[in-house]
Amino acid sequence: MNKTFLKTIDMNSDFTYDQIPFTFVYCLYSQCPKAADCLRHKLLALVPQERTVIGTINPVHIAAHQDKCLHFMPDRTVRFAMGITHLLDKLPHSEAVIVKNLLYGLFQRNMYYRIKNKERSIKPSEQESIRQIFLSRGITDEPVFDEYIEQYNWDD
Repeated sequence: MNKTFLKTIDMNSDFTYDQIPFTFVYCLYSQCPKAADCLRHKLLALVPQERTVIGTINPVHIAAHQDKCLHFMPDRTVRFAMGITHLLDKLPHSEAVIVKNLLYGLFQRNMYYRIKNKERSIKPSEQESIRQIFLSRGITDEPVFDEYIEQYNWDD
């Protein structure tokens, strides 16, 4: 497996091709004015020669819409949360039960426990959904996550 490294401005740790999801879509259009700042274009340099097929955006489409590219992905990391071990600790038991059931509805029970056990990170949008659940229950304290990590949001 290719272990070529890429240093990013926002992430001070080494980044390898292995971290890119298999379904990630790249951009081949190097004439784009945003190419130097676009993760889809920059990561193209990390694709190993052994990888015979990759997903790409149609360069002809990008050329025609480069001023308002819908596929632009900035080369920056975002803050993901990990773990919710102490999320409900400060809540009265009856309120904690209600909030936990609302979280089951948001994530489904199995995913809730994967998140709780740090087997899956919590996306920024999901952190906001948790915050909104707290607010809907009149809880003004910010949700407490076990830790935070900076990583790329591949879903954008």
